[in-house]
Amino acid sequence: MKKQKSLFIIIITLLLNLPATAGWIITQQSYDSDEGSETALIETIYLQDNIMKVVQSKMVTMFDLNTEMITIMSPAKKVYWTGKVADYKKEIKEAMRSAMEEQLKNAPEEQKEMIQKMYKGMMESIDDPSKFAGEEPEEYDLQIEKTPDKERVAGRMAHKYAVKVNGSVKEEAWLSESDKPHEEFDIGKFYDVFGDFTSQANTSAFYQNDEKYIEFAKKGFPLKSISYFGGYESISEVTNLKKENIDTSKFKVPSDYKKVSLLEIGLEE
Repeated sequence: MKKQKSLFIIIITLLLNLPATAGWIITQQSYDSDEGSETALIETIYLQDNIMKVVQSKMVTMFDLNTEMITIMSPAKKVYWTGKVADYKKEIKEAMRSAMEEQLKNAPEEQKEMIQKMYKGMMESIDDPSKFAGEEPEEYDLQIEKTPDKERVAGRMAHKYAVKVNGSVKEEAWLSESDKPHEEFDIGKFYDVFGDFTSQANTSAFYQNDEKYIEFAKKGFPLKSISYFGGYESISEVTNLKKENIDTSKFKVPSDYKKVSLLEIGLEE
């Protein structure tokens, strides 16, 4: 789903600007221009003590920097999976191998080489997500310009910035500059530990890993972004945010959930 590409675009920059020890609850909506806001993916993000929990209607994902663990839950099935990025990669590749072997059983002889090559490429992309994205040019010029435009988003005044790659606008972002950056959440560690997971999920653009973009994100609190993907726009907007101490039980797996494999959770949902 295209709108999922923008999932971490706002979330990651939020992490650059919020003190994790305080506890924050953020609601945002993400949708594609060709589908309209009525199709928006609604997310609630909980941040506290170096843990991020992202709640969607069909899936809940937690990133714990303290243990370097990812936890994925399916509320409908009352099941969960937990592990490190290496565990995630291993299970995904095993599932791909099983799917390949099953497909090869019934495939005509002349198609088997093509099937094997396809799955090999997919499995290689698990270890090297940059192959999966395939959009980063060898050389590019990133420019971030502040515009004179302002807009009130989620009750706060935000300044509009234009993010350009080789002169072409790739993103417009609205930042509340009255909220200054904090260093309570180790964003560097987040990229180091979970970067392959977020890249594999196709949730970030290549230029957002650029040091210039990261420094830009530290300028303020990002409330809205519009990303341009050649023919459609992906919009993410914070609709509500509040600061409060979050009960630690909010970051625990419910006791009636069963631990299962990634395949049983059903990531396609």
